[in-house]
Formats: sequence, C-alpha cells, structure tokens
Amino acid sequence: MNDFMSLRDDKKTAFLLELSMKTVSLLHKVKHKTIAEKTIEYCRKWLYNGSPDGDFLYELLINEQDGITIFAENTEDISEQAAWNCIIDAVPFTSRKTYESENVKWYPEPIELVSDELIYHFMECYHFCFSDDKYIKNITEYLNSSENKSEWKNYFEK
Repeated sequence: MNDFMSLRDDKKTAFLLELSMKTVSLLHKVKHKTIAEKTIEYCRKWLYNGSPDGDFLYELLINEQDGITIFAENTEDISEQAAWNCIIDAVPFTSRKTYESENVKWYPEPIELVSDELIYHFMECYHFCFSDDKYIKNITEYLNSSENKSEWKNYFEK
C-alpha cells in the first residue's frame, strides 16, 4: 500500500486502471464485459492522450442506460460486485485527475469526494477478487521503474 501512495498521480491512475481491467474477467455477461472494457479504455485514452474530458468520464459512471454503477447495483453475485467496485473506484479516480488537469474549480459531487483514500476500498475489493495476486507487486515495481507513458501502454497491452 505504501508503494502505491508514493506513486505520482498518473502512475496511480495507471495502477487502478490496469488492475480494474483484470477484474473484467469476473463479469458474467458479455455486454457487461464490453461496457467495462470500453469504459476502462476511455480512461486509458485520457491517461495516454489527454482526452476525453472529465465530464465524459463522469458520464460513463452515471449514465442511466449503460453507466457502470447501474450494472453494479443490479448484480447479486458478490465476486461480480467486487469486480464492478474496482472499476467504479478507478473511473472516478481517473475522472478526478482529468478534472484536475483541466483546472476545473467545481467537480460533480461524487468526484469531489474522490481522494487517495479510495485505494483502500479498491484494494479490499480487488483482494476479494484475487486473493493471492502477484500482479500488484509486479505492476507497482514496473511503474516505480518507468517514466515513459508510451512504454506503460505497450507493457499493459501485452
């Protein structure tokens, strides 16, 4: 956990997004997997390219037709709920960083509440999904040793 807290914001964002992508495998419905992957990909696009904007990412969270919070609320499988919770933590974290990079003064209320403390909930849910996972150590070591975002993209897309 201390390793995570010492990371720069862009590296924290990459960490959350990459671990979230791993949790997608626990989603049962193809439509849900597709939406989760697409949502994480939009967040990755911002991380690597600077767009889309914070409002767009926030909308992926709350959209009443296919926002990811809707799917999380409608599942009764606890493993799937934990997976959705990881994704739901990663998206507003990314949205918050996006708003900050845009120098926005006012955030939507749920985004206003986002802080590094969110990682504790994220990790609790992630460890529920993958109880003995060495990927956390590997990804943290990689991010600590690399400064080049284009290298991150290639590394994570393997």
